[in-house]
Amino acid sequence: MRKKNRLLENKNFLRILALFLAVILWLFVAGDRQEVLGSEIRIAYSGIPLTWRNLGEDLEVMEIDESVTLSLQAPQQVFDGLTPADLEAYVDLEGKGEGRHEVRVKAFAPPGLNIVSIEPSTASVQIEEMVVRQMSVEGITSGDPPDGKVVSSIDFQPEEVFVRGSQQKVEEVEKVIFEVFLENMQDELITTSQLTALDRRGSPVENINILPGSEVRVQIEIMLPQKVVPVQAELVGNRELVDEIMVEPSTVEIQGPRSMLEDLEFIYTEEISLEGQEESFTKDVPLIFPEDISPVRQEEVRVRVQMQENG
Repeated sequence: MRKKNRLLENKNFLRILALFLAVILWLFVAGDRQEVLGSEIRIAYSGIPLTWRNLGEDLEVMEIDESVTLSLQAPQQVFDGLTPADLEAYVDLEGKGEGRHEVRVKAFAPPGLNIVSIEPSTASVQIEEMVVRQMSVEGITSGDPPDGKVVSSIDFQPEEVFVRGSQQKVEEVEKVIFEVFLENMQDELITTSQLTALDRRGSPVENINILPGSEVRVQIEIMLPQKVVPVQAELVGNRELVDEIMVEPSTVEIQGPRSMLEDLEFIYTEEISLEGQEESFTKDVPLIFPEDISPVRQEEVRVRVQMQENG
C-alpha cells in the first residue's frame, strides 16, 4: 500500500505553490517579451510608432519605417502602469536633405527605465523637397434643385489656393474642386465644402496640402428658369383699319416651371378694343401671364396702333 505524500496534503504548501506558478505565468505574458534578471526584469514593447525631429524647412518625409520594438529593463514596480503611449521612437533629421537616408533610431522612456535595445536600430527615410503652385478653384454641383429651379449664382471664397507637396505630386494635380449637392436646398444655401486636388483622370492626388485651408465657403442661390419671349398685342375689333402695331418693349422676360416655359411662344396683352377708333393711339396695356408664369421685371407694355388714313 502506497504512502501518501504529506506535502501534497498540506493546504498552505499548495497555496504557496499556486502563487509561485501564477507569478511565473505573469512574467511570461507581461509585455511582448519578458525576462527576469535578478531584481530587474526586461520587457520588449513592439509597434512603437516611428516619428522624426528637426526636419528642414520646405522638406517632407515621404517614406519611413512605421514602427520599432523597444526592449526596456527596470525593477518590476517601475513597469506598473506603463503603456506603449509612454514610449517614443524617433529619428533626428537635422542636416538631412532631399533623397533617401539610413538614420539611427533613437528612443525615449520615462525615468527609471533603461532602454536596452531598439529593433531595428536604423530606419530608411525618403525625404523630398516641397514645391508650391497657385491654382484656381472650380465648383461642381450635383443633383437638381427642387421644384424645377435652376442655379442663378455661385459665389465662393477663396477663388484661388496653393497646392503644396513634392514636385512629382504637385505636377500630377490637374485641378482643385469642391462639390455641392443641390437636391434639398431652398432659395439660398450657405455652407462649407471640402477642397480636393484631382489628377487628369479625376482621381484624388494623395500627399498634397491645400493652402491656406482645405475648405471653401460657398453661397448658392437658385431660382425658377427664365426665358425671353415676344409680346403679342391682343386687338379686338376690325383689324382691317389697322396699318401698323408697335409694342415697346417687344419682348418680356418671364420665369416659371421649365416644362411650361418650353411650350410658351408668346405673352399676350390684355384686349385692346378698336371699336370707335378712327385715329392712331398709344396705350399702356398690362400683360396676361399664364398660371405659374410671372414676369422678371415689367408687367405692362406700351402699344402704339397706327390706323389707316381715310381717303
